[in-house]
Amino acid sequence: MKLLCITDPLTHTAGDATVALYSRLAEDRRFEFCHLEVSRVASDPVIPVLRISASHSFQEFRELGNHPTEPARFTDFDLVFSRADKPYPAGFLPALIRQEDRVRFVARPSSVLECDVRAFYRHRAAHLLAPGLMTRSVPDACAFIRATGTVVAKRNRSYGGKGVSRIRAEGDSWVLDGGAQDLHAHQHLEFLIERLFATDPEPFEFVRFLPNVKAGDKRVLVVEGQIYGAFLRVATDGGWINNMTHGGTALAAEVTEEEAAAIAETCGIYHERGLYALGYDFLQDDSGRWILSEINASGNIGGYGYLETVTGLPGFSRLLDWLLDLAAR
Repeated sequence: MKLLCITDPLTHTAGDATVALYSRLAEDRRFEFCHLEVSRVASDPVIPVLRISASHSFQEFRELGNHPTEPARFTDFDLVFSRADKPYPAGFLPALIRQEDRVRFVARPSSVLECDVRAFYRHRAAHLLAPGLMTRSVPDACAFIRATGTVVAKRNRSYGGKGVSRIRAEGDSWVLDGGAQDLHAHQHLEFLIERLFATDPEPFEFVRFLPNVKAGDKRVLVVEGQIYGAFLRVATDGGWINNMTHGGTALAAEVTEEEAAAIAETCGIYHERGLYALGYDFLQDDSGRWILSEINASGNIGGYGYLETVTGLPGFSRLLDWLLDLAAR
């Protein structure tokens, strides 16, 4: 099967799922595997691709952009798999969307544009989430924070714990905490919210901070309705951001019946839009019950390697089998 993967190797860390995925694909002779740099996706029908036939170290992965390429077209491939990290360059998704009528994508680009945002799951699964609000209104955000207490503010399009801040009252001031000692304090809450909104033009999600976040952030990997397994991400620095990109550690976890029911209720909304590979995140509420926190739908979902390491479940091998099946349909 001819597979094209798109990413910018310089945006990935050593433990990133894309780094391991590239090696797995290179080693699997069922795939004729090529790489395309994010920056080379354009309106030109001819694209410069790199054929990959051997596994590589992390440093070799980061240097893929330095190798000579060969010309190709998107239509030369049975399947195109975007593993690009957000934020995307301005023309990236529009260029892929123009190929949708002719090319099979693992995650339909027009649906990524529409659905891989917090506003999408907040609108359709609010009853499964902690109390929250999507807004760019300073008065509305401030009213929600004052009524709720400590909250977490999340950019509409972000991943890996990036673009996430905690807002809390501290004495006579308000504190905006971006993690890693990124603290800003001011007497007026409105000043901090205006500062936050200046970092991104889209609405922000404000959600009540769950004190049990230190118990970890559970990631459940779901592909076309099938639950591959779960693992727990736990901060090792005592902080409140558990993502692996922030230095968290992975532990084995089980999927509860309640979590499986939440997945079954919502995954079809994404599948019918051509988004099949999903990452569901769950946090503990005040009573210790796991509740839905996020649904990640870009297709660039991490955790398959961690799932294999801490649970022994076949994350990557199962994903590769599914890619072959998807291309054959």
